[in-house]
Amino acid sequence: MKDLIWYEKHRPKKLSDLVLPKTQMRVFKQYARNKEIPHLLFCGPPGSGKTTISKILVNCVAARNMSLNASSNDRGIDTVKGKVKSFAMSQRQGSKLNVIFFDEADGMTPQAQEALKNTIESYYKNCRFIFTCNEIGKIIAPIISRCIVYSFDTIPKEKLSLYAQKILKEEKVAYKTKHVDTIIDKFYPDVRSVINNIQSCSVKKVLNPKEILFPFRFERISSLIQKGKITELRNLWKNFVDFSVLYKWLFDVWIYEAKEDIRGSLAIIIAEYLYRDKSISNKEINITACFLEIMDVLDKEIDFGKK
Repeated sequence: MKDLIWYEKHRPKKLSDLVLPKTQMRVFKQYARNKEIPHLLFCGPPGSGKTTISKILVNCVAARNMSLNASSNDRGIDTVKGKVKSFAMSQRQGSKLNVIFFDEADGMTPQAQEALKNTIESYYKNCRFIFTCNEIGKIIAPIISRCIVYSFDTIPKEKLSLYAQKILKEEKVAYKTKHVDTIIDKFYPDVRSVINNIQSCSVKKVLNPKEILFPFRFERISSLIQKGKITELRNLWKNFVDFSVLYKWLFDVWIYEAKEDIRGSLAIIIAEYLYRDKSISNKEINITACFLEIMDVLDKEIDFGKK
């Protein structure tokens, strides 16, 4: 299955494959050589390499590891008091560490984070923790203080373009650089979305950005907003999973169709639902709720019609 997902298939396997500041690269290579890490907290925007770096370090230093995604069912206090504590207590095998990797740790409940702080401290000799987060403000201070914190910036566009072209060459897909850069412009800085959409656009071994960049007819969406046709809107994106291009269009283009005195309110609504999109389980319902709130601000009579 992993080979079917380009982002996973072509995820860098070595630190030398990553684009990192020299100071960070030097420290991470030292961790790998020594097969020893402190507790680590990686923060930065989506697609900045936090998860990739974490997995490389886990492979280098861990005898046993546990990976958890704190934006899913692993976010609660029962997980921390149960399987996390049990794993952390277990003895290390030989000289290598046990490592627990918490991806998207800013999705953990405050109660779970509070319960975790003592586990981090009590079982330090056996187990180390690696956390990643998009928003460090959602991580409680006691966990931050127990970790070495590294911040990551977005990969520069030119580097991302070269990375995407390397993948296309390995997949034997014919492409034009301008088409690669067009996709990057639409989904930057999220590397995962860029690569996923490049894969979706690679039809019959030729990169065709029209296949995914315009899955929605924006003029049709504008018309349905004005008419309050919420069910017809939802039918447009049924079974769609990546709404980043739609949020971007709403914020960058459509908002200027509205009256100037309500643009600020609309911008806040769009930003709020985009923020929720990162962690919510049903993204279709989330985007639909966003349009309902937009229609409410526009004072439109909402027509649910027939599904």
